[in-house]
Amino acid sequence: MDCDDDALLKSQHINTMGQFWTTKAFLPRMLELQHGHITAPPRPPPWPSWRALTLGLLDCPKLDCPRGGLHHTVLPFHTNTEMFQGMRVRFPALFPPLKPETVAERTVDAVRTNTTYVYMPWTMHALVVLKSFMPQAALEEIHKFSGTYSCMNTFKGRT
Repeated sequence: MDCDDDALLKSQHINTMGQFWTTKAFLPRMLELQHGHITAPPRPPPWPSWRALTLGLLDCPKLDCPRGGLHHTVLPFHTNTEMFQGMRVRFPALFPPLKPETVAERTVDAVRTNTTYVYMPWTMHALVVLKSFMPQAALEEIHKFSGTYSCMNTFKGRT
C-alpha cells in the first residue's frame, strides 16, 4: 500500500497492455489455424493482480478454440535476474531462484510439446493442488508461513 501510485499505474499499464497487444496481434491467425502458443510468465507473489490478469487473459482465447489447439503459459515462481535482486524466500530449497536459461529452455520445450502449463519449480505443482480444495483462510496461512507475503521486503531490483 505504500507504493507510488504513478509507478504502480505505469507498471500495470506496461504489463497489462503489453500482453494484451501481443495477444491481439497474433491471436486472429492462431484462431484461424486452431493452433498456437501464447506464453506470458506471470509475476511472482507480490503482484497477484498481474498473475490473475495474465491467467484470465490467457484463458479467454482457449474458449474461442474448442479443439484445444491453443496452449499458453509458463509459471515460474521467480527468476534469478536483476529485476528480482534481493527477493528472499523462507525456504529457498523448495522455491529456489530459477536460472533464466532454465526458464527459457522449459518455455521452448512447452511450446514444442504443446504443454499448457509449466510450473517452476516443481513445488508449484503442490500449491496448485492445494488451491483446488483448501479454503482461502488455510491458503493464506500457508503463504504467511512460507514467506510469500514478505519475500519482497528485501527487494533491491529494478522497479
